[in-house]
Amino acid sequence: MSESQYDIALIDNRPFFETALRHGVQRAIIPSSKIAAIEAEAPKGMVQIADTFGSKYLRPEIEAARKRIVNLASLYLIETSRGDLDVAAKLIRDNTFLTLSRGGSGLLKTLFSLPEYALLGREAKGRVEDFLEAWSLKEKPHEYRNTLEHRQLNALEIEAGYWFGDYLGISTESLKEEDAEAVAVIRSALLVMIFGGPEDNLANQLEFATLLESVRTMPAIKRNKAIESIDLSDIPEKFLSLVERIVSEMKEHDMPVLQDKKLSLDRLVFSLKDKYYLGDHEIEDTSEYDALVSKEWSRLTKGKTDVDSLMTLFLCICAGVPPKTTMTEKIAKSIVKQFRKDGFTPDLATNWIKEAAPHEKQEGLLEDWVNFIEEANTYLLDDWDTTYSGAMRFLALHCHVQKPTVK
Repeated sequence: MSESQYDIALIDNRPFFETALRHGVQRAIIPSSKIAAIEAEAPKGMVQIADTFGSKYLRPEIEAARKRIVNLASLYLIETSRGDLDVAAKLIRDNTFLTLSRGGSGLLKTLFSLPEYALLGREAKGRVEDFLEAWSLKEKPHEYRNTLEHRQLNALEIEAGYWFGDYLGISTESLKEEDAEAVAVIRSALLVMIFGGPEDNLANQLEFATLLESVRTMPAIKRNKAIESIDLSDIPEKFLSLVERIVSEMKEHDMPVLQDKKLSLDRLVFSLKDKYYLGDHEIEDTSEYDALVSKEWSRLTKGKTDVDSLMTLFLCICAGVPPKTTMTEKIAKSIVKQFRKDGFTPDLATNWIKEAAPHEKQEGLLEDWVNFIEEANTYLLDDWDTTYSGAMRFLALHCHVQKPTVK
C-alpha cells in the first residue's frame, strides 16, 4: 500500500480492525470459521481487560473494555500492515484476537519506554498501567504515529546530546545531573565546531560571551563561510539530518541576532543563551563577565557588588555628581541640599541601570533601588530635618559615606 493510502487509513474514522475484517471477508481472505472464533474469543478478552483497568462486573467497564480491545487490535494491525488491508486481513486470519490486542499493548509499552522529553537526565515516568489505560481508549491511530515519531526523535536527540557532550569534554553523569537539554548541548558543540578553537568548550557564560564577541566582530563573509563550510565528516551518519536541521536553525535565527549591531554584548548573550548549554550558568566571580559585556558598568562599579556601594553610585547619578561607590560626608550633605531644592529624580538611576547594568542583574538591582527610594524619600526630603542629621544617618546606614579624617 502506498504512503498516501496509509495516511488515509490513519484518518479513517472506523476502527481499522473493523475495516480490515470486512475487507477480508469480502475478499474471501477470512473464512467464516475465523469469524466464529473471534466471536467466542472477544468476550474473554474484554473481561480480562475490564478486570485489569476496573471491574469485570460493571457494565460500563465491559463497554470500555470492548473499545480497548478493538483499539489495541486496530493499532497493531495498522502499524504492522502499514495500512495494507490485504496484509491486515491475513494477520486477522492467522492470529487470535487476543494476540492482536496484545500486539497493540506491546506497541504502547514500547511507546511508553521512549523519552517524552529530550533531556539528558533520568526521566521520571509514571506507571505503565496508567499509560495503557489512557492510550487504549484513543481511537485515532495518527495520535500514536505522531507521538511515536516525536519520541523517537527525542531518543535520537538524547543519543546525539551525549555524543556532542563528549566532544565538549562533558561527562555523561554531569549532563544527567543537570538535566541538560539535548539540543542545547548539540547547538553549543556546533557553535564551537564552526567558530571556536581547540580550547573552547563553553564552560560558562563568560566563555560563551567571549566566543559570541569574536563571532560578531568577524567580517560577514568570513562568518558566513565558516557556517557554510562546517566539517561534518566525523559526526555519525545517524545524527546528520538532526545536525543539518540545527545548523539551519542557527543560520535562520541565531546569525541575524549576532549580526545586529544595535544589541549590546550583554543583550546578545541574554537573547541566545537559553538555546545553548553552558557548563556553569552561575559563576562565582562575575566581575570578569561584567567587564566584558558592560564596560560602563564595570568602569563605574570597579568590581563592587555590595548594595551600599551600588546605592551610593545610583544616588550620585541622580544628583549629577561624578558617579562613585563612595562619597564624603561633604558630598553627601550637598546631595541632600540639592534634592531638597531641585527635587529627587530616582528615574535617572533607574534608566541607567536598564541601559548599563548586566541584564541578569537588572531585576535585583531595580528591586534594591526601589526599596532604597521608598525610605530615601522620607529622610532626604524631610524639611523638618533642618540640620540634616536624619538624612545623614540614613545615608550612613545605606551608602558608603566616608567620615572626615581626624588629624
